[in-house]
Formats: sequence, C-alpha cells, structure tokens
Amino acid sequence: MTKNYCAAPWRGLHIQVDGGISTCCAGEFKLGNINTDTIDFALSNEKLKEVRRSIKSGVLHKEYCKSCINASENKVKSERDWHNSLNEDFDVDTADLDYQFPVIFDARWNNTCNSACVYCLPHFSSKWASLLSERDSKPVKDNVEKIKLFFSNNANKLKTVAMVGGEPLLIKENADLLNLIPADVTIDVISNFSVDVTKSKVFEKLLTRRKVLWHISMENIGERYEYVRQESNWQRVLDNLKILGNEVRNPPEKNDHEIQFFSLYHLFNSTRLCEFKEFASEALSFFPHKFGKGHPSKNIEIVWQNFQSPDAICLDHYGKDVLDECIVELEKYLRTDVLENEGNFFREKISRFKTVSTNTSIDTITKLKVFIDRHETIFKNHGKFKELWPEFASMIDKNL
Repeated sequence: MTKNYCAAPWRGLHIQVDGGISTCCAGEFKLGNINTDTIDFALSNEKLKEVRRSIKSGVLHKEYCKSCINASENKVKSERDWHNSLNEDFDVDTADLDYQFPVIFDARWNNTCNSACVYCLPHFSSKWASLLSERDSKPVKDNVEKIKLFFSNNANKLKTVAMVGGEPLLIKENADLLNLIPADVTIDVISNFSVDVTKSKVFEKLLTRRKVLWHISMENIGERYEYVRQESNWQRVLDNLKILGNEVRNPPEKNDHEIQFFSLYHLFNSTRLCEFKEFASEALSFFPHKFGKGHPSKNIEIVWQNFQSPDAICLDHYGKDVLDECIVELEKYLRTDVLENEGNFFREKISRFKTVSTNTSIDTITKLKVFIDRHETIFKNHGKFKELWPEFASMIDKNL
C-alpha cells in the first residue's frame, strides 16, 4: 500500500459550524457548503478528486493535507492517523477517484457554547458571539435536515461519530443524532465539561451508549482554568467528572467509556505542566469503577495538541528568556509517567526551544499586553493575569 495515504478523502465527512463541507476537520479548504451545495456534490467535485489523485500517487496533498503533513514532521499524531486506524480495510491503490462512504462522521451543527475561551472566536463560540455582538453563522434549519438524512442513509458503515461544537452537550441536534446512530458505533465527544450535565439530554443519552470516548478539554486547573476558559466554573467541572465517574465501569458491565484530557500547549500552561499532570493523577479517584485498586493507569491520559493562534500566547513567538523556563518545566514533566506520544510531543518542543538564542521581542511582549488588557476589560478581571502568572507579568513590566 502507498506509504503516505489517508482514507479520509474517501471515507470521512466533516461539516463545520458555518456549513462548510470537508472530509475531515484538518482539511485546509472546504469542498462546498451545506447552505448552497448538496453533500453528494461536495464529495464528488474536482477539488476533492485532485486530493485523491495526489494521495494515490503517494503524496499527501500539500494544501488540503497541510495540517497532517506538519504533524508528521513534528512526530505527533494527526487526523490522518485517526482515520486510517478506523479504515484498516481501505486500499488506496485499488480505490478510484469516487467517494465511498462515511466511516467517520463529524457534524458541528452550530457554535452553541457556554464558554468564552481566551483563544477562541465567535465563529466557534456563541458566548463570544454574544459578548462581541456578532451574528452567528450556521446551517439553516432545512439544511440541518439534509445532514440528518444523509447520515441516516449511510449509517450502516459508520464506526465513529464525533461530537464537537461549540459545546456538544448543549447542542440539541446531537440528541436527535444519538437516536439514529447504530449501537456499535463509537461516539467521540470533545467537551469543556463545565455545563450542568444533569440538565443535558445529550449527556443523558450518551450514558446509555455502549462506546463513548470522552475528550475533556482543559489544560489548566482552578483559577487558571477559569481565566483561560472564561464563563466556565472549575467546581462544576470537578462535580461533572464525579458524576461521569460514577457511571463508567471497568470491566464494562454497563458501558465501555474511555476518558482523556484534550489539552493545548501554550503560554498559559507552559510553566504549570506538572501541576496539571498531578491533577490528572488525582482525577483517577473520580472514576472508582474504572480506575480502581490495581489498575495500571497512573493518571487520566493527556493528549497534547499544538497551539498556533493567537500569536500573543503561542510559544513559537517567544524567545530564550521565556523558553528556558519552559524547558525546565518540560524536563520535570518528562520525568513523570508519560506515554510515548506525550513524550515525543514535548521532546520535540525542548529540541526546538533550545535552538532559540535571542530573547522575546518587544513586539511579542506588546502583543501579549494588548491581548491581556483586552480580555481583562471584557471580563472585568483587571490584575488577575499578574496574580496568576507573575513570571510573565514581570516581563511585561520590565520591557514596556
């Protein structure tokens, strides 16, 4: 089989919050939009056939597949790995240029979200859209029904349905979708887990499912969590983890649910990684039926992801003065119990950080100050950044 292959252009379906259609969430350009095109058209147009031609020749499409190419270069897992792992029967050499069927389905019905993460945008969060008085962009009602119809007509080949968002536990279309999904299909959920799960019909229905993979989105704890994920409540997250923990069993007498923390690596956790790792270990106690006495897990698995935007908190834009502190924390972190993928991710960071010889530029420090001032004005928490991250606040004070 061709080495650089990906099954997604033949067997994936991703619909973005604005109706954009692609075969995976990493696709760098859209193939159509549910508000103006049919799904069948988007999956059979010439742009996607060009992607398939490239992959069949053994080369990932340099534009469409850019995210996975970068992940491969950085030796971290990518969307391609996920799609290929669920399509072991797919043979790119014998596949023609036509779409086959969805094995992975990811419909992000709208941007409904209770949280305003400091790095997020109105496009992905209705909370941000409300705060900034921006109009939501989403598929109209008639086109939502088209998505459901396509899904129900192709449900027999599905292996995984991804529920993302916005915040998927608040999106009512997900509750409808769960009524259509065959029992043997795995549900992948990425949730901030700070909603009231006792009032979520989506959560209620997920608990009845046999196979669910919970990706709890967080990378800080306590007050730092609440600062990064504005409008979210840390205590509610803890309460929700305990509620979920009481439902999850191992061995799977009732269900077969897995739990991970889905975490972005950026300035706001770069000097607090070990603190978060310690919480991931303590969080095992919330799941007594799954991680009970004698279970080999040392902590809830953490899946780290690259962070690129906004520039103000992306470590790629910082210099030796900041990155040296990051390296100290990373080396401490790597002395804990880390999985192979986790270790590869952070060792690559250390290697790259050590090549930086100049200190952080005034331009980057200014961007950070503007970023902090803007958010602390919106959320009326002036001075909180200085209290929570004094090491970076002092850098601003010294240079500006």
